[in-house]
Parts: sequence; C-alpha cells; structure tokens
Amino acid sequence: MSRSFSGVLTRSAPGAVLGGLLMTLALMLAAPAAHAADNDFSAIITGRTIGEADMDDGGSVAVTEAGASLRYRWFGIDYLNRRYDWSDTASLPFGNGSDPWEQLHMLRLRADIAEQLGFGGLGWFAGAGLTAGWEEEMDDAWGLSGSAGLTWAVGGVRLRGGVAASAHPVGTRLLPLVVADWGNQRDLGFSATVGFPETMLRYRSSDMFSFRAGGRMEGNTYRLADDSPVQREGYMRTSSVTLGGYIDITPLEDLTLTVGAEYLTRQEMRVYNSDGDEGDTYDLDDAPALFLRLSYGF
Repeated sequence: MSRSFSGVLTRSAPGAVLGGLLMTLALMLAAPAAHAADNDFSAIITGRTIGEADMDDGGSVAVTEAGASLRYRWFGIDYLNRRYDWSDTASLPFGNGSDPWEQLHMLRLRADIAEQLGFGGLGWFAGAGLTAGWEEEMDDAWGLSGSAGLTWAVGGVRLRGGVAASAHPVGTRLLPLVVADWGNQRDLGFSATVGFPETMLRYRSSDMFSFRAGGRMEGNTYRLADDSPVQREGYMRTSSVTLGGYIDITPLEDLTLTVGAEYLTRQEMRVYNSDGDEGDTYDLDDAPALFLRLSYGF
C-alpha cells in the first residue's frame, strides 16, 4: 500500500502526530515574542545532552542533540540532529539485538505572522509549516501543519486563542490553542507565559541576566530506514514532558547565551508500520539533561 497524503484524511491516529504538532505550535506561538525584538534576521544554535534512560523491557539509551534555526522576518528554517547511544542492545524490546538506529533528523520550514487589527487591543496570528523527520530516507517523511487565531491585549495580559491542525502519513490532528502572556520578557521584573504546549515563568534581574523555569511537551515523528530492524519503512514517534530551569545571559543587546538544566519525564517511543498503523509503545525512565543555546539577531 502506497503511503501518501491521499490517505491521510481517512486515517485517524491523533496521538501519533501530537508530538510533531506540539513542536510546530511552540515555534508558531513563540513568533510574536521573537518579532518584538525588531530584528529582521535571527540565528540560533542549540545543543543538549540527555542522560541515559532505562527502558521498561530492558536496555537503555542516551541522546545528544544539535540544532540550528534561521529566521528572516516571517520565514524560518529549523534543523535538529539526534544521536543515540544504546546500551545492552540484546535486551531491547526492538532492534533484533543491534542498534535500532544511530541518528534521527528533523527539518522544518515555517512561515508565521502576527499583526494588530488597530482597535480594542485585538490582533490576529497565522502560521504554516512543512516538516520532515527521517532516519535515512526522506520520502514519506513529510507532514503539514497550520494555525490561526486572534489575540487580545488587555492591561498587562495578552491572550491568544485559535486552532491548529496537522496532517502526517501516520494521521491527522486538530487542537485548540489557548495561551496567556503576562508582561514583557525583555523588561526588568517578572513575566510569564501560561498555556499549551509550554508554560514558562521568568524574572529579569538586569539587562544581562534573566532566569526562567517551566515545562513543555515535546515530540516528533520520524520515518525509519527502508531496512530498519525496528520496522522496515515504518515510523517512530518520540515524546516527553520536559521540566527545566534556565539562565539567559545577554552581554550584547541582540546576543544571548542560555544555559539550562532539564528533567525529562513521561518518555515514550511508539512504533508504526509502513502504512501508518499504530504498533507497540515503549516507556523510558526519567532522565536529566543539560541544555545550551546561543541566539543572535540583527
């Protein structure tokens, strides 16, 4: 059976695409704050190391991530590479005693816009994204996403509400968007973002230092290799809830270094066959992580 978007709307696997949609939503919902810096261009480099986590059925894995993001006005491109270090592969519930995979890739092309309507504190936002997650081959790895909604600024609070949709070879998903922003993270003092898929509390003590704590839902869906020992030409979805504390150091107005300590919980890996049908789900133990990010805009 050929995998194509002609069959996407007839299959329903909402949990499968939730991870990819969550990440896209995070990028789109963060867009208004990014544009507030009045930079036409921004570049971000990220790195993260996730500690070894045991799988319930045996074996363990640690992950190292490296990523980059470029944005010009309303358009952006993001790339993330995840390298896996497996242990005790003979006990793993998949992979036939070998490394299930060595690395996974995620590429996103996105466009987002947010404008004011000019009366009553009302505004609007919209975004669209094209995403591919893959091990070796990129065919049948692409997904589409989009979001749209209204914003309302009242007092020091900015409300955002709307809807987001996602389509992928493993299913479709429609989600409501509800987010509240309080304060401006570039100003001294407290500010916060409360909503889905991320909640973040912030305190800026000076122009150079800012402190943040919060949590977010993460997840991605990857197309496995044609000869994958896990599922030939199938898919793997990874998901987690990430809690973290961060220090933002801004030595120059548009240059920021972020250092963070994170804790990943509710980690899962879910397998799908080549037709996008859901298979087994595997749980992982909680794991600590260290996070670094360097961002520059002009």
